[in-house]
Amino acid sequence: MMSGFQRPMGMGYMGMGGMGMMHSAYNPMAMQQQPMEATTQDKGKGRMVELDDENWEAQFAEMETADTQKLDDEANDAIEAELNDLDRSVFTSSTSKEADYDAFENIWQKVQAETTASRKLAEEDTEFNVTDSLHMGDMGEWDNFDSLNTRFRDPQLGDYMFEEENMFKNVNNPFEEGVKIMREGGNLSLAALAFEAAVQKDPQHVQAWTMLGSAQAQNEKELPAIRALEQALKVDPNNLDALMGLAVSYTNEGYDSTAYRTLERWLSVKYPQIINPKDLSSDADLGFTDRQILHDRVTDFFIQAAQLSPSGEQMDPDVQVGLGVLFYCAEEYEKAVDCFSAALASTESGTVNQQEQLHLLWNRLGATLANSGRSEEAIEAYEQALNINANFVRARYNLGVSCINIGCYPEAAQHLLGALSMHRVVEQEGRERAREIIGGDGGVDDEQLERMIHISQNQSTNLYDTLRRVFSQMGRRDLADMVVAGMDVNVFRKEFEF
Repeated sequence: MMSGFQRPMGMGYMGMGGMGMMHSAYNPMAMQQQPMEATTQDKGKGRMVELDDENWEAQFAEMETADTQKLDDEANDAIEAELNDLDRSVFTSSTSKEADYDAFENIWQKVQAETTASRKLAEEDTEFNVTDSLHMGDMGEWDNFDSLNTRFRDPQLGDYMFEEENMFKNVNNPFEEGVKIMREGGNLSLAALAFEAAVQKDPQHVQAWTMLGSAQAQNEKELPAIRALEQALKVDPNNLDALMGLAVSYTNEGYDSTAYRTLERWLSVKYPQIINPKDLSSDADLGFTDRQILHDRVTDFFIQAAQLSPSGEQMDPDVQVGLGVLFYCAEEYEKAVDCFSAALASTESGTVNQQEQLHLLWNRLGATLANSGRSEEAIEAYEQALNINANFVRARYNLGVSCINIGCYPEAAQHLLGALSMHRVVEQEGRERAREIIGGDGGVDDEQLERMIHISQNQSTNLYDTLRRVFSQMGRRDLADMVVAGMDVNVFRKEFEF
């Protein structure tokens, strides 16, 4: 059924010649001749990993009436001043946690009351049933109060939350076990447990913190990834892998200003001749104009770094990725595509183009192509990621989102179900691997093992939420009602091939 969308890339991933879907390598010299386009923040941009469904939310929003949208805007405007004054870290403050939470709840209840009352009035004049599709009601968290997909404050996420049950606590070298699991494309939740045990044994193990962040990010758990990578930088402020990983994760979560400063720090470590570590930007909260100035400043530094490398296959792949992230934040997706393509084509050794990282780079390219409206090419990039790592659930999920972008909902459902089925296979492999690690029963019964594999502390519901919405868009409420966490995906095989 999906043959029209699953054609091969038709090129080697390291060659620039005949790159098919990709543009020519990014040419930093050309950038001096063309002034940078002014960036805009008027519309929300999708996550680089395409998990935020910002790209296709408009398709669902078409179900709403213009009057409902107007009411949403008026409700937002009425409370924007109050909301912007709230501390975004209300859940992490130890001294004023309860008071801040009460203030947040009061304003949120006010939003709900005003919006509900306004919509009831609107419903008297229209036959449209807004309860089936509430724009404001779809927003589970009101952290992004400014109506943009950008947060003006630095994240305040607190310390990393460890799983209480962890079979690796009694393993001699949990770090090596985690690395082995990652290298073999195994269960990411299991790998995360191994790295958690490693940093609990040695809180100064910066590589374990970095790998923990990478495992969580690949496993669709961006906030735990940020917490882990931030801890890595507390141990080693100059760790290049952690800095680049954080920049991408910050971008995915809408912390653009923090992403820019993180990229600036990365550049000061690798290219101190371009920016002295003593001249880094301050950590002060930035408004729109200052954030734009910071973006332009850091972009200019990265262009200078790109000019230090020979053109073509000798370009520094890490610089190209950093520049690609900056263009992505500015919604200059075509330039970002060029940068990520150049990073893939580079023969120079870097962090981002190591064999165990290539599937991530292909996925990043796919997400950027999707955001630039090139969904079919994005599908090809995701398939390339899956060719490298067949258990890369995130790429399978993104395949589904790209099918949504082009209106192919049954195919999207197939990919999402395939991703869930892949989760099950990886979980089973994880159980078997866990038994090997702990040796026999190891004092861990099946119920405990099941809890460890599924992981409770840092759970993600993206796959279920998106599948439910796809079924609703197909007019299959019967199927949507069947989508719950832990469901048996095999019940859908009579209608879908996956």
